[in-house]
Amino acid sequence: MVGSMKPAEAGELDALALKFRSLGLSSGSDLRNALRLVKAGKTVNRGASIGDTHCPPRQLTVLLKGVACTHKRLKDGSRRIYTFQYSGDFCDLYRCVLPGMDQTVTVTALTDCSIGTIRYDDLDQMLLRRPKIGLAFWRASMLEASIVREKLLNTSGRAALAQVAGILCEQLARLEAINTSSATIPLTQGHLADAGGISVVRVNRIIRDLRKLGALSNKKRTIEVASRERLAQLANFDGKYLNMRDLLSKWKIDIETDR
Repeated sequence: MVGSMKPAEAGELDALALKFRSLGLSSGSDLRNALRLVKAGKTVNRGASIGDTHCPPRQLTVLLKGVACTHKRLKDGSRRIYTFQYSGDFCDLYRCVLPGMDQTVTVTALTDCSIGTIRYDDLDQMLLRRPKIGLAFWRASMLEASIVREKLLNTSGRAALAQVAGILCEQLARLEAINTSSATIPLTQGHLADAGGISVVRVNRIIRDLRKLGALSNKKRTIEVASRERLAQLANFDGKYLNMRDLLSKWKIDIETDR
C-alpha cells in the first residue's frame, strides 16, 4: 500500500542530485532549482505499485529510497522485468513524453520505498526559465532508453551465463553511480530470472557457476560480487551505454534564452 504524504527526509535527495550532476547539470543554481521541483514524498510498501497507470499522468515519480522495477505481466502469467530503479531514478519519465504508451507496464516496489513527485505543470514552467534543466531531463530519458535497449540486446542470442553476468554488472555500475559502494546486489535470483527471461532453477545454477569462476562470493543468502573485473570479463561488459554525459558530449546543443 501507499502511505500518507510526508516531507522528504534529510539526504533523500542526495542520490537525485548525483544523478543530475552525472547528466551534466553542473550549475549549483540549476541543480537547486531542479531539486526544488520534487514535492513531499510517500511511502510505498514492498510489492505495491508505484504510480497509477490507469489515470492520465499529471506528475512523474522519483524513487528517493529503495529498489523498484519496471515490468509487464505476460499472457502466461510470468513477469518480464525491463529495468530496475534505485534511489535517484525516475520511475515513469517516459509517460511525460509518451502518455499513451502500453498501460500494462507497471513499476513495482521490490523493497519498502520512499517516492517523491514532480508535477508536469511545475516542470514545464521550470524548463521555460532554466532550459539546461530540460537538457538534463532529456539525457535522463536517453539513459532509460539506453538501459532498456541494452537489456533487449543482452537477452537476444547470448549465453545465459553472460546474460546474468551482464545484468549484475549493470546493477553494480548503477549503484556505484549513487555512491553505494557495497558489492552486494540488492536483488534476488527470482528478479534476475524475470529480467533475463529464464527460469529460477537456471539462474540458481548460473549463480553457482559464477561463484566457482570467482566472479561472485560464496555467501549463500546474498548475491555479492567478489571480482568486478572477472564478472565484466564473463559478460563482455564495458558500461559505456550508461554514461550519457560522455556519449552525448559530442552533440552540439545551443540553448537560446530570451533576453
